[in-house]
Amino acid sequence: MHVVYLYSHFTYPGGAGIFILETARRLAQQGIKVSIIAQRGSPDLLWKYKEINFIFVGGPLPNSVSYWINYLRLYKKVESALDELNPDIIFPHIFPASYWGFLYKKHNPKIPCLWFCHEPSASIYESRAIEGLQFPICLFAKAANPLMRVIDKRLVSNTDHILTNSKFTAKRCENIYGIAETEVVYPGIDISEFPEYPVEKEDYILCVARLTKFKQINLVLDAIFLLKQKKVKKNLIIIGDGEEREKLIKQSQALGLTNNVTFTGKISRDLLISYYAKAQCVVFPSVGEPFGIVPIEAQAAWTPVIATRSGGPMESVIDGETGFLVEPNSVNALAEKILYFDQNKQVAESMGITGRKNVETMFSWEKAAEQLLEVFTRYVH
Repeated sequence: MHVVYLYSHFTYPGGAGIFILETARRLAQQGIKVSIIAQRGSPDLLWKYKEINFIFVGGPLPNSVSYWINYLRLYKKVESALDELNPDIIFPHIFPASYWGFLYKKHNPKIPCLWFCHEPSASIYESRAIEGLQFPICLFAKAANPLMRVIDKRLVSNTDHILTNSKFTAKRCENIYGIAETEVVYPGIDISEFPEYPVEKEDYILCVARLTKFKQINLVLDAIFLLKQKKVKKNLIIIGDGEEREKLIKQSQALGLTNNVTFTGKISRDLLISYYAKAQCVVFPSVGEPFGIVPIEAQAAWTPVIATRSGGPMESVIDGETGFLVEPNSVNALAEKILYFDQNKQVAESMGITGRKNVETMFSWEKAAEQLLEVFTRYVH
C-alpha cells in the first residue's frame, strides 16, 4: 500500500504538520510505503523522518498573492508528482493543499481520496480568521469569500471519506458540508518525551501558543492583573511567537505586569517540556479550537489544565479531574481557577496524575496510526 499525504508546507511547526509527520512515520514503521508532497520543509526533516519519502514542489506560500496567481502551475507540479508516485491512497490535509487532493481525485476517480479535516478552512468560514489575514490577502479573502464557499463545498464533494481530529470538528463538517458520516482520529503525543514521574512544581502559570488573536492570551494577562488587584501575585510564562507578540507585551506593560510576565519566544522542545512539567497549571483560553495539542502535552507532563468549555479541549480535558473547563472569554473564571490551583496544590497534583493517565489511554500516535491504517485498508482492494 502506498499512501501519499498532501500538505502545504512545514515552515511553521503547527499541530497539523506534527500529526502528518508522526502518523506517517508510524505507518512507515509498519511497512506501509508513505510519501509526503509539500511545497517546502527544512533539511532536518529528511534526517529526522528517514522512513518517509518527501517531495517538495516549491513555489510561493499560501499567505501571498503570488501563490494564488500561480495556483494552477503549482497544482500541475503536484499532479505530475502524484502521477509518478502512483498512490493507492491520496491523503490531503489542510487548506489549500487539500484542494490538490480534491482536484486530483476529480481527474482520477479510481484512486481513493481520504481527507483529514483538521478544521473547515478558517480563512473561508471564520470571519475573525479572515480579519486576521495580512494585507492584501485580507481584502482578497473578503472579496472572494462567497465564491470560495461555493468552490470549497464542490471540491469537498469529491472526497471519498472524511476523517477529523475531534467530534467538534466532525460536527462543523456536518453543519458546513452536510456530511455526517465522518470518523474521529485524535492526534497523539510521544509519551516517552515527557518525564516518567512528576517533578517539583515552580511558582508560575504557563501559556503555550502561536501568538495570534485566536489564541486569546490577552485574557490570561487580564486574569493575572485581576489577581494582582486582589493582592495575589502570580507569575506567567508565555511560550511562542506570532503577530500579536508586541501587542501582548504592551498590554502586560500597561497593566503593570512587566515583572510578572515572561515572553520566551520560540524555544527548544526539551526546554518546552521542562516548562510544562514544572508549571502549576497550563492555561489554554482559545475558543472554538478544533482540537488543541497543548492540553494533552500539559497532561503528559503531569500538569493540570485550565481550558475553555469550547471545541476540542472539551474532549481532552476532563472537567474536575484533569483540570477545569471554564466559560469562554471569562477573565473572572480564569482568575478563579488559577487561584484555586495556587491554594490547593494537593488537588492540582492529583489532577496532574489523572491527566497523565488520561493521555496514556486516549492520545498516542500509535493509536492514531492504527486507526488510519484500518480506514486505509477498507479503501485498498
